[in-house]
This record gives sequence, structure tokens and C-alpha cells, in this order.
Amino acid sequence: MLLDINLPLILIAAFVAGASPGAATLAIAGTSMASGRTSGLALASGITAGSLIWSVSAALGLGVIITRSPAL
Repeated sequence: MLLDINLPLILIAAFVAGASPGAATLAIAGTSMASGRTSGLALASGITAGSLIWSVSAALGLGVIITRSPAL
């Protein structure tokens, strides 16, 4: 059942969504301008790690729900 889940496709979609401009982009730009490059890179790394963890958790959770109830 779990072999039917296309995790690479889900991760690519998460990367595209995470790379699109939004509030995080403004926060990174503001932090970089106010505190310097090092602080901006630290914030960007934290946002990227958090987004990746959230995306993988959401994908796995939805995969379990769909596996348990194919009608959904």
C-alpha cells in the first residue's frame, strides 16, 4: 500500500511551495538588511528546515489517512 505513495513528487511540490515568495521571504530580507548576512542565512536555514519537516510530516500523515481509507 505505501508503495503507491509518490513521495518524491510530494517533496518537489513542497520545495516549489516553500521557494515561492511570501512572508518568509520578507522576514529573511528584513533580517538580512537589519542584522547582516549571517543572521539572514541563519533565519533562512531555520525556515527551510522547519518547512521541510512540516511538509514531510503532512505528506506522511495524509498518506496514512488515504491508505487507511481509500474512499477519501
